[in-house]
Amino acid sequence: MLIKTLIAATLAASLLSSVWAQGRRDSRGSAVPPPVVSQTIAAQRGEKIAVPLGIHGTRGELLEFIIRTPPEHGKLSALKNGALNTATVIYTPSARSHAPEDHFSYAVRSSEGVSAPGVIVLRFSDPIVPQPKLTAANELEFPPVFPGQRSTAELEITNEGGGFLEGEVSVEEPWSIEGLKVFKIAANRTALIKLVFSPTQPGVRTGEAIIGGTQRKVIGLRASAEPRLGVAPALVKLTAQPGNQTRMGVLKITNRSDEDANVGMEAGEKLLTDHTVRIPARSTSDIPVFADAAVGAAFDDVVKLTSKEWSASVNVHAVAVGAILKFTSPEVSIKGDAGEQAASGTAILENSGGEPVTVLLDVAPPFDLGTKVVTAPARGRVEIRILARSVNAGTFQSELKASGEGGSAIVQVKAEITEPPQIRTQARTSPSAPEKKPDTAEDTNAPKEDQQSLIPAEARDVPNMLGKFARGTGTDTALIEWPASLGPTDNLRIEARELSLSDGGELQIGWSSLASVTITPTGEQMTAALRGLKPGTLYTVRVVAGGETEPTVLFTADFATARKKPIFTFSTMRMPLLGVALGVLLFVVWRARNPKPR
Repeated sequence: MLIKTLIAATLAASLLSSVWAQGRRDSRGSAVPPPVVSQTIAAQRGEKIAVPLGIHGTRGELLEFIIRTPPEHGKLSALKNGALNTATVIYTPSARSHAPEDHFSYAVRSSEGVSAPGVIVLRFSDPIVPQPKLTAANELEFPPVFPGQRSTAELEITNEGGGFLEGEVSVEEPWSIEGLKVFKIAANRTALIKLVFSPTQPGVRTGEAIIGGTQRKVIGLRASAEPRLGVAPALVKLTAQPGNQTRMGVLKITNRSDEDANVGMEAGEKLLTDHTVRIPARSTSDIPVFADAAVGAAFDDVVKLTSKEWSASVNVHAVAVGAILKFTSPEVSIKGDAGEQAASGTAILENSGGEPVTVLLDVAPPFDLGTKVVTAPARGRVEIRILARSVNAGTFQSELKASGEGGSAIVQVKAEITEPPQIRTQARTSPSAPEKKPDTAEDTNAPKEDQQSLIPAEARDVPNMLGKFARGTGTDTALIEWPASLGPTDNLRIEARELSLSDGGELQIGWSSLASVTITPTGEQMTAALRGLKPGTLYTVRVVAGGETEPTVLFTADFATARKKPIFTFSTMRMPLLGVALGVLLFVVWRARNPKPR
């Protein structure tokens, strides 16, 4: 079996060798080179092509490939052998060529010689270019800013398709476009369009950015402008503490920016506040607002605030000033005779509040009242008649209490009850009564203190604690100073107290405005200069604001002008007398030296 197999293999090898030798020979029986493979290759225009080269069949030797004719519309790289019977060449087309095809030929060299050429045909086709495809966000959000500032955002437009995406972006105010509005975007490229938001007023704004051109799209825009300044509350209520007529409220102004802000404030005629305030950066300031003390009733008004591009209005409601009770003097003195007939005096109760109030009165015996209930009008006074009745002589003292809604007041009441007139007459004529010594000349002419009050205590107002504001008194001038925060600073006048006797012999108190008065503000102080006063006179004056019908008394003050000094004194006459004496002496000497001729 093995012998048969060997014999068959030997026969097959002999047969293959015979066939191979027969294939390498031509029709005349001589050997020829192997034929090369011609082919047609399809390619896209503008692309490099790797062209495979080869022969029909195989050879057991390394073949040399040769380019016989080069291409007309491109270039070939150097040949690169792959195996014994194959090679590769790179075809690079010309950028300027639009020919539909190109070709070149090649051959191989073997031990039998050079083969016949083969042709490689390259057929070009234009590439399929995809359409442009626009891609952009559906909405664009801008960072918040203050009015007058700029906020920017970038709109990204991408061409996710082929070719070129062309168009233009447009917006409306308060948006604008910074830089180019027109774009041309190649495939897989992105363009950035810078949008600017420039608000002039606070608030949230919405708009649209429209992309037009080969493709259209609408982009939603959203931005907000936060106010640089803010004020609270929307309504300010001005109120006063019980027993106080100063009504005030507080405005809170917030500065959200990084710079200090100056805020102008315009208030109504019934309000008092600063004209300009400075609000530090990133802070909140409390700004007080006061109601005019001359207006005690409730009222509504407005405060207007402005700062650059910001403005606001705040409503103000002032609550009516409650009743504020006070007796105009700390003590009432009554003089009378013992018996059934009652002596009387008058206490003046003042209501400096803005609302009338019913007042209950109470006093202990031997004092009595004409009525125990009175009504104190707003910004007014009421007279309270006090009776003192006792059958026995003596000195009596009590307190008159006035109480009502909003406050109370107390005044000391003193009564000096003496014996009836007939008893006093008998005492003066009685032998046992001591004889009254007449006043001596020394007592009669004794000088009185300059500051001693010439007005009876029961007939004048005792100055309040603000009465210490009198300054710089001279013979006919005086100076009064008080803080501007005490009350109104407009329509002020200075009134002096005037005393007179009625037909019945009662002391009457009145007030009249001083003519020569100059009132000027000096910083936080008010200064009143009084001129044309009488020398050596005790004055009681008051500072009044408002009209004649409903005046507002800020305070009263007592002061005395200095007395005039004599014009001629020994010290002033000494030099003239010395001059006269010297003149007489010189005359006597001259006369002695020059006697008259006889």
